[in-house]
Amino acid sequence: MARPESSTPSNTARGKRGLLLGLACAAAATGLAVWFLSGDTSQDGYRTGTALDGDIQAGLEVSSPHTQIGKEYWVALPAADNLSDRPLTLLRGEITQVPHGLRIIGYKALSHDDTDGHPLSASPVGGSPGIPDLTTLPDHAGRPSVVPAHEAGDIFWAARVRVTGKITGDLTGCRYYYRQGGEQYRQDLACVSKIRVGPPLKIQD
Repeated sequence: MARPESSTPSNTARGKRGLLLGLACAAAATGLAVWFLSGDTSQDGYRTGTALDGDIQAGLEVSSPHTQIGKEYWVALPAADNLSDRPLTLLRGEITQVPHGLRIIGYKALSHDDTDGHPLSASPVGGSPGIPDLTTLPDHAGRPSVVPAHEAGDIFWAARVRVTGKITGDLTGCRYYYRQGGEQYRQDLACVSKIRVGPPLKIQD
């Protein structure tokens, strides 16, 4: 005589289900752990950094209203000052948000010792009366730039920008890449460069 089927799972079935559920939970937990661990690292292998002074130019809007179509200018990124307790090595800098009417031609690393301070407004390539030509200054991009803990950085990056037409927005998104404690980081610093086409700047004698 056949035994009636039971709607209550056997101990063996319950054990298998519990094992499978446990494995599934473990896999999910592992997946979450992997997600959380990898969430701090971008696809290019850089972690999100916090060592630099991200607010050094916060609230500061740098204006250059006298640029000319077809001309090129140097636009400096903010200074790379180390606020952390460990030294870091500055690798490179870039501007990530470029409006229509501007084109980035290239970058170079400059020293505050050569520029006698940190340039703010756009500097014409070729220079102009009273404004040094950053093009002629040494490019330090080829050597490691170490910024000690809690010290201001001497090296900063500048973008060479060409005006191609009417400018519809601002240059923003200043980003530095650096190495610290065996890890590589990238960090965005606050910056706004409002470059506009306008009448040439008249230099008073």
